[in-house]
Amino acid sequence: MAVSTIARFRTLPDQGMAHMAASAEAVGHLRRLGRAAVALQPVAGGDVGSMLTTVTYADNADWATSMQRVLADEGWQEFWARVSVDQPAEQVESSIFADLDPTFQPAADRPLGVISATQWRAHPGKLADFGAQVEKGVAHITRLGGTPRVMQSLVGQHPMTTLVAIAHADLDGYAAFSDAAATDEEFQAFWLSVGLNPSADLVRSGVYLNISD
Repeated sequence: MAVSTIARFRTLPDQGMAHMAASAEAVGHLRRLGRAAVALQPVAGGDVGSMLTTVTYADNADWATSMQRVLADEGWQEFWARVSVDQPAEQVESSIFADLDPTFQPAADRPLGVISATQWRAHPGKLADFGAQVEKGVAHITRLGGTPRVMQSLVGQHPMTTLVAIAHADLDGYAAFSDAAATDEEFQAFWLSVGLNPSADLVRSGVYLNISD
């Protein structure tokens, strides 16, 4: 079961360039230490004005081993001490997610140019209904050309919520998928049925651009 983390930092006033440089440096250190880290810039949604670093691990044991290695690394410690003093941004989220599919491991060719995401909190007593709706939604997303990934937040900003992330090659791919979904009769009928019988509340939505080299 793959595990992913999100570290999100809100950019402080007049610190956009410094924050972007610090984000790129953090990704460089994590990759040097063997992690497939990605820096994301929200271009739409509630997270705009911040930047995210996300890392995927094989499982919780891999996450624990990696955390110990990163925290013990002198280069990382020097970087963290320096940006803590310069402080181009403030941390506003540190979340851990686990894939609902216990067999999921991201493929090497999985597109990561753009990610569109929604995060949901199931209504009390409606978790099974919500799970069934997500399963149907994932089938539609795949049929329309999206690459979905469904995760549950274990700890962090919205614990025990469900994140549905859709990977796209680039912004053009995101636009093509969105236009297809907006005009697809089957998907629109599904979405209408969800709206008429909601089983969850939306707690996050956004479009995120991969700004990693």
